[in-house]
Amino acid sequence: MSVYGEQIIASTLQGLEAVLEKELQSLGATNTTIIKRGVSFRYKPELLYKANFASRLALRFLVPVFQFEADTPEALYDLAKRQPWEQFMKLEQSFAISFAVNSPHFPHGQYASLKLKDAICDRFREKQGKRPDVQTDQPDIGWHIHIYNNAVTISLDSTGDSLHLRGYRRGAHQAPISEVLAAGLLHLAEWDAQFTPLVDGMCGSGTIAIEAAMMAARRAPNLHRRYFPFRNWPDYDAAAAAKVHDELIKDSRSKIPEIRAYDISFAAIRSARMNAEEAGVGHLIQFEKIDFQDSEAFSGKGLVMLNPPYGERMETEQLEGLYKGIGDTFKHKYKGWKAGVISSDKALLKAVRLHSSNTVHLLNGKLPCDFKIYELY
Repeated sequence: MSVYGEQIIASTLQGLEAVLEKELQSLGATNTTIIKRGVSFRYKPELLYKANFASRLALRFLVPVFQFEADTPEALYDLAKRQPWEQFMKLEQSFAISFAVNSPHFPHGQYASLKLKDAICDRFREKQGKRPDVQTDQPDIGWHIHIYNNAVTISLDSTGDSLHLRGYRRGAHQAPISEVLAAGLLHLAEWDAQFTPLVDGMCGSGTIAIEAAMMAARRAPNLHRRYFPFRNWPDYDAAAAAKVHDELIKDSRSKIPEIRAYDISFAAIRSARMNAEEAGVGHLIQFEKIDFQDSEAFSGKGLVMLNPPYGERMETEQLEGLYKGIGDTFKHKYKGWKAGVISSDKALLKAVRLHSSNTVHLLNGKLPCDFKIYELY
């Protein structure tokens, strides 16, 4: 059954579904529904372009095309081969298949994707005498197969490379936080990007500060990305996409709240400044080599964000002292501010010794983390 043109599926990181829904609604999405690690909403071509250009919280956008039920690899192949693939791609276009499979009928997701590849190629060979080429790196058309139990959904991938790859990270730093997660933390903390100052207190590669500066300046994060598979779709409207692109550029602004990024390491500050320059927001962030515990608030209110070490590279005793120092710094030097701390270690978060107003469970890579939000009265 063809369902093309009815909905878009936005995928995101665990814990960011609700803030992603709000972001998509602000971009014009309607009929939104939160799903596991994602949000579905009504399909509109212009909205698909805008979401890919402007979303800070989505990883990719899929458009379901075919749905059916299959409980064996052979049934998957037979049903997939019957679908009119030639309506959505040309023989001369290359393609690739990604997959997400959770089914006792298909214990190996890679094998399911291979059966789908065979079905597509055999369909073209029967209809047009030749088969299209498979190309894993930036193919013309990207397909995604999702199988849950025996329910199969095959979608067009409009995005290609994950949207967390903004393209500005050049300076190396250990364990950098994902760009999407950094933006998500700012949304979860309900940061007012129009008026509220911000401190990234242990900036590392600078991702939180950079995402904050881009948010405040209303710079759509993916406007300069060259590769989007939706540009190869049969219904792609280049004029509409260009209009959306130009409108997003015009929406940017130059005056933003004060944003400061601190780190105790010279190398981290150098790396963060390099990344900020690459992102085009280096002039919007004040970088300073300083121990966060020696810093203090520079205005009556603001947001201070911390992504401190979790324990991989420091002894537990050192980290307990660090987290206790974070809590003391919050209490004595950032009164009137809001604070956010993400960590994978619940015991270390207790060492902050402050009552959090909200806790959100997230994944940083594959690492389960808690994001604690504190009101510093």
